[in-house]
Amino acid sequence: MVRKYDPEKIPSVYNLSEAPVAKEGPGFEQVVFRGVDQMVGMTTIGPEREDKPQHSHPWEQTTIVIEGEVDFLVDGERVSLGTHDAVEIPPDVPHASRAVGSEPARLLAFWPLREDRLDATDYQAEFDV
Repeated sequence: MVRKYDPEKIPSVYNLSEAPVAKEGPGFEQVVFRGVDQMVGMTTIGPEREDKPQHSHPWEQTTIVIEGEVDFLVDGERVSLGTHDAVEIPPDVPHASRAVGSEPARLLAFWPLREDRLDATDYQAEFDV
């Protein structure tokens, strides 16, 4: 069961700048951290990243910009976000993002526990039960 954890390894503390990269490409890098029922992805998007087509997934996603500026395309509508702005994306709504300007942007994306991303959290010892 993916929700099972080792209580002796709690609290679990990880520095996400040292976590293994789960997804990467030109101008894009993401690490993932999980809890019992939720996940967070920390993503860095560089200005050199090519625009990507919108994607969707059956999970809600809340994204907060923690550094830089980002353009989000959400269900065909473009919204500009700066540091500390947040956007809510309901399940199955198409979306994409890109950095604005010459500096990278860093985002935190919050999801419910996604079994399709569990392998990105293999480094977390508390869930190795």
